[in-house]
Amino acid sequence: MQALSHFFVVYYILGNNCYQTQIERFMSTVLAYLEDTYKFTDQAHVEYIGNDERGNYCVLDSTIFYPQGGGQPSDVGTIETKGIQISITFVGFVDGDVRHYGDFSSISLEKGETVTLYVDEARRIQNAKAHTSGHLMYTIVESLDKNLVAVKGYHFPDGSYVEFQGNPAFENTETFIAEVNTKISEALNKATSIEAALITPEELAARWFNIPSNLPPGKPLRVVTIDNLHPTPCGGTHLKSLTELKSVVVTKAKRQKGNLKISYKFD
Repeated sequence: MQALSHFFVVYYILGNNCYQTQIERFMSTVLAYLEDTYKFTDQAHVEYIGNDERGNYCVLDSTIFYPQGGGQPSDVGTIETKGIQISITFVGFVDGDVRHYGDFSSISLEKGETVTLYVDEARRIQNAKAHTSGHLMYTIVESLDKNLVAVKGYHFPDGSYVEFQGNPAFENTETFIAEVNTKISEALNKATSIEAALITPEELAARWFNIPSNLPPGKPLRVVTIDNLHPTPCGGTHLKSLTELKSVVVTKAKRQKGNLKISYKFD
């Protein structure tokens, strides 16, 4: 099994924010989306209403909204309360809180009041497709060329890519891209399932070696595994199966600021 020394670098960049803050309960918000990508509605309770340079926002005791980070855009949708639907245009981590941005100025909400959350299903699935496609692509690239290590990902639908550090072992870029695309097609044709599970550093260490020594003991992390490709700590949203992807295609690879940037499209 490949060493995990770089997996945590990938998690910080490709998955989401530092797992120390991503997996555990934030100051006031439980991250319910970690448990189910396909949960598009839920109820929560208000912690407080605030305002910053981005606008009005609401902090809840739990959320199914994915906050932007780790190369993945935030969810959007609505929060309904007292017969009023408030459009949520952006969700982000700020000072340890998950802030749901919308026009809350027209309604009075007190701590503990119940609200209903509705995540835009089409956008959520599109973002999950982009993220899963990126994971599939970069794990295949790393399996084919041991000199390359994924360090940065952009899993937005407009121009998705992953950047790799290291000097490629291959000499012909077009041949390598063709090989990667062949492996991707083989994986998609296998109808492979995708597993996302919480695991402690101790459990991880029992299965793999070279775990970074600076991981805080007793803190859980979330590991995403696609078939027999190496598992990756990740806090993003993912599909249940590769059958939900019609295609994933590497379109180009080029050197950029010392890294190898590999772009991909998905459907």
